[in-house]
Amino acid sequence: MEVLQKENDSDYHGVALCWMWILVTVISLFGIMQASGKSLDLNEYLAEVKEANLSIQASRLRALALKHKITSNATVDDPFIAAGIDEIPFSGGNAKVRRYQISQSIPFPGKLKTRSEIAEIRAESSEFDMQTVERKIHVLATHTFLRASYNREAMILNEQIQKIITETAASAKSRYKTGDTSHHDWLLAKLELSLLNVEFLRLGRMQKTLAVLLNELRAMNPDSPIEVNYQNLIKIENDSKEIQINLDIQPELRAWNSQKNAAEKELKLIKLSYAPDFVIQGMAMEPTMKDAEMSEPASWGVMVGMTIPLFFWRKQSELVAAAEKDRMATIADYQSLQNRFSTEITDAKQQLQTSLDLVKLYKNDVIPITEIAVKNARSGYTVKTMSLRQFLEALRSQRNQKLELFAAQMDVIVAKTRIQQLLASPPVTRFAPARPTLFNSEMNPSMGVDDGMGTSAVINMGSGMSDPKRKKKDSSSSETKASGMGGM
Repeated sequence: MEVLQKENDSDYHGVALCWMWILVTVISLFGIMQASGKSLDLNEYLAEVKEANLSIQASRLRALALKHKITSNATVDDPFIAAGIDEIPFSGGNAKVRRYQISQSIPFPGKLKTRSEIAEIRAESSEFDMQTVERKIHVLATHTFLRASYNREAMILNEQIQKIITETAASAKSRYKTGDTSHHDWLLAKLELSLLNVEFLRLGRMQKTLAVLLNELRAMNPDSPIEVNYQNLIKIENDSKEIQINLDIQPELRAWNSQKNAAEKELKLIKLSYAPDFVIQGMAMEPTMKDAEMSEPASWGVMVGMTIPLFFWRKQSELVAAAEKDRMATIADYQSLQNRFSTEITDAKQQLQTSLDLVKLYKNDVIPITEIAVKNARSGYTVKTMSLRQFLEALRSQRNQKLELFAAQMDVIVAKTRIQQLLASPPVTRFAPARPTLFNSEMNPSMGVDDGMGTSAVINMGSGMSDPKRKKKDSSSSETKASGMGGM
């Protein structure tokens, strides 16, 4: 009995040390977060991301850069100026002439205006691209924030169940001392505590990783303190107001519409390349000899020239055919994107309704029934009509279902974000499993592959679409350049 008492005391101290380890871990994981003094809710975090995200800033700068190119595309080429010695004899004589020359190319009427319109459309399209980037970052930031909130809730539920099992372990120890139960129940409770502690440490490491991702999106140092405040996040399941969607204001569609307009202008510009460009040249000649009888007087002249599209069947006609095909392809891409958005809207609305139904299922049926089952299991274990293993199974199921309810509520937020920030290829996910966790199930197949957060894996809620890639064209490349009049 003395040996048994020593073993019991050793196990008791082991449980106490386990709890001290948990407390130290919590302090080390969240000490920096608590030092920040202020936590960020979702809207505050998204505002910081929109202001500081480097991808958004880069897209803004590109849009501004294209705006600066509009005026240059509406301006004629720089004039050509030359000066030199002319009429130098091969042998004998000192008669030479200083020649001064200036020439200016003038495009055929309509070309400059068309080039300017193309540049303006490209700049407008870049602004829509910037809005699309903002939407993608918004959805990504929302998802990351929700993952951090989800992970933090998993840690809180882990601590709660550890507290319950610690009390159960103490009860099992007391029963073992009095001979009312076997050593097996005590060891089982200790093993469950160890498993929960390992899970808690894994969740803590995941929380650190998510904090780094949150800081990356808002362009902050990875070690910057950040704490997610999701207390006011889950107030959405009763909001059944339908979200109105207007495809006419979707930036992706507007960008492709601009590309369609640009392709039409490109076709017009290339057709104008059949017309010649003009060159006006002025010159002045001044003899170098000072002998009034031998030298000629100074003179000047003006010439007008133009380019001749001599090889039009190999150059201009082929460029026109290429531009026409490109215009038709752009129209097809635009219509394809419209169809994709229509599909995405339907799918997103159905996903929202499914998420709302799942929240109601958990709140009205799953969670209340499980609470009753846990109470009965606790009472049954107290009066020795139920084993500790069954009680622990009920506790695990209750913990998982609470986390799944939280995940289902976040799925509603994700689905609404998906509708409001409509994208052709949405990087959105589902947090909740396909069906609730049941009792006495060693593994829930509907939960997918473990993602390191202790619950269902992240699953793509979108249709996996990718938007067509647009080519950045130089509007000046498709125009026939005016040649100089260097031999004149």
